[in-house]
Amino acid sequence: MDVKELIERAQGIATHISEASGSDRFRLHDQLHRTLELIKLKGGKVPGKLRRLDLDLVDEALEASFDNVPV
Repeated sequence: MDVKELIERAQGIATHISEASGSDRFRLHDQLHRTLELIKLKGGKVPGKLRRLDLDLVDEALEASFDNVPV
């Protein structure tokens, strides 16, 4: 798979993420992150929109992990 195909794949995953919730969203984020890493490994540049989505989803997962912490 070349960089262009990987970017198209990542954009498709991003679309599915916007429609998903719960564990599906977490699973899709994992796929997105791996795809973005492959783009970098192949020497491609990750589009800013996809990079921001990845970082936002990391923040979302981090915040969710603190929802179960007793105060």
